[in-house]
Amino acid sequence: MVGFNKNESLSTYKIMIAGAAAGAVTRALFQPIDVIKIKFQLQVEPIKLTSTISKYNSLLQAVKTIHYEEGLKGLWAGHNPGQILSISYGIVNFTAFEILTKYFGKERTGLSHLLCGTISGITATVVSFPFDTVRTRFVAEGRRYNTTKQYKTIYHSLITMVKHEGLRAPFKGLSTSLIQAGPLSGLVFLTHNFVSKLFIETKLLTTGASKLNLSGNMVAGAMSGFIAKTLVYPLDMARKRLQIQGFQHARQNFGLNFYCKGLFNCIKLVLKNEGFFALFKGWTPSVIKAVLTTASHFVIYEETCKLLS
Repeated sequence: MVGFNKNESLSTYKIMIAGAAAGAVTRALFQPIDVIKIKFQLQVEPIKLTSTISKYNSLLQAVKTIHYEEGLKGLWAGHNPGQILSISYGIVNFTAFEILTKYFGKERTGLSHLLCGTISGITATVVSFPFDTVRTRFVAEGRRYNTTKQYKTIYHSLITMVKHEGLRAPFKGLSTSLIQAGPLSGLVFLTHNFVSKLFIETKLLTTGASKLNLSGNMVAGAMSGFIAKTLVYPLDMARKRLQIQGFQHARQNFGLNFYCKGLFNCIKLVLKNEGFFALFKGWTPSVIKAVLTTASHFVIYEETCKLLS
């Protein structure tokens, strides 16, 4: 069960390995959903089947368009920085959470999991954020027919960003991410803890030893991903819009460009020009991804911990 347990204590390096495995495998499996989610979030035009001005108007149509314009690899655009993002985030998030719960969450209360999860999520976000920005820009510009392609490699993209936009460029949208990622991580661990306890008390989806079985861990992870992602989603959408500021010239043939000057200005402009529900653009692929990836994270993390114990 995720969180410190004096009877099942693993060394820090083994926890780091398990966190890295959870991040790497999950990213490889579900990157295409993330690509579609980002495309939807960056699109100013409405995401509706009836829209004649939108580049992307549905999940299936988006998959077809990306495959046609960018090839099959387009569905894995930004995968390399995405892998570094997921591995570094997984290592820091799970390791920090286990260490924090060792000292502050021994009673395994919902509040302790919320607070420890929030702090671990914020820490992991700061460490991994530059790779999130790189990944978002790779997805935004496309990789096959874009003749104005700006970036060649992860290193080149970071150097180019800093050269043309300043040292803060790789961290554009960080403040919004921290506001979003902290509560998101906290809510994920809180919900997972609550559902896990519920299953154990009712002896549902358990091994019979006060532990969740693989299915129970998967269901608890899926539920925590769905609830947490939905609650903080508008901030995630705003974060993606902020990450492409100063990069609009590379988004040719994508649709209208979006300009803003910060989180509140971003949300204000979205509400004014696109309506309330625009704050949830990309919610469908995002919540599908959240359900699948969060379940995957917890299952792979727990199973790897078992192998290493």
